[in-house]
Amino acid sequence: MGPSAPPPMNCSIRQKKLSAFADGEGSPAWRSEMEAHLAHCPECRQALAALDRLWLALEDAAPPRLRPDFAPAVMARMTEASGPGFLDWRYLLPAMLPAPATMAALVLFGLFIGGWMGQTVMKDRLMTTTSQEQTATLAAMDAFAPTPRGSLAEGYLLLVSTTPLVKP
Repeated sequence: MGPSAPPPMNCSIRQKKLSAFADGEGSPAWRSEMEAHLAHCPECRQALAALDRLWLALEDAAPPRLRPDFAPAVMARMTEASGPGFLDWRYLLPAMLPAPATMAALVLFGLFIGGWMGQTVMKDRLMTTTSQEQTATLAAMDAFAPTPRGSLAEGYLLLVSTTPLVKP
């Protein structure tokens, strides 16, 4: 009995690896598998022959000839086209300045308008409100305190402040 034909294989995958096979790369088992496939597949043999012809044509090809002024021309184009460096502060700072300046102006404007509106509203309200309403307003503002009345934080601070320190 002669050697049996290898199982059908995907030739497109094999042909993508023909360059590695032609260069002598791969494990011995893989190379023997490729040789067995090439023995039975005329399409892959033709692809390998075309690859060999291509390498021979590339070896015989003359290298491209460059103009004598090629390198100076490229260097001139590179230096003329290059702008400021990535971290060149002379150019980077003016480009970044509008955003922080705009944000600072908006913050100052907001503080001014908020202060003016708060003063105007509170001045009018303090003249027309009773002392009970003023007390209720101040009690409501206690919600913005770090430890509002009746909160867990206030209870913890009271507990800690009244507990005597135990010395070992």
